[in-house]
Amino acid sequence: MTTPNTGSNIMIKDVDLFWLKLDKPVSPFGTEQYEMSIQAPLKRMAELSKFGKIKELEGKKISINLKKKAQKRDGTDAAKVRVVDANKQPIDPKIIGNGSKGNIIVYQSDYEIKAPNGKVTKSGTSTMLIAVQVTQLIKYTPKNDNFVDFDVTDDMSEVVEEAESQF
Repeated sequence: MTTPNTGSNIMIKDVDLFWLKLDKPVSPFGTEQYEMSIQAPLKRMAELSKFGKIKELEGKKISINLKKKAQKRDGTDAAKVRVVDANKQPIDPKIIGNGSKGNIIVYQSDYEIKAPNGKVTKSGTSTMLIAVQVTQLIKYTPKNDNFVDFDVTDDMSEVVEEAESQF
């Protein structure tokens, strides 16, 4: 039996965007997911607490981590998080630097986990990241201070035949 979709999309406006991993899924705890963090002033704690666990930061700020699983329950790929600019045009999430400002859309729905006997063992509200709108972009540019790579050489590498093993 299917349950009716009782969730809803909610927009979170005017937040700072940090640590966006939206171009390809990451799996920090074994489950592939898209993720990011939003920051806002401490005075928005009550408003934003319904979207996830709040971490207090220095400078009278708060942070919340948001995520979306990369696969659906049936194992198929889920849609990526939509990322757009202020004019609703798609942008590459890899160029969004920490401290950019924007709006977020999340999907929230209530859930219950039941034991085999039917007793509810856990219930709550899940929050899933759906879309990001960047209203003020701080462009991310990788730092190259410690970047190490090979030099291009004109010499073609020699192919050396495998020596006989002494073992």
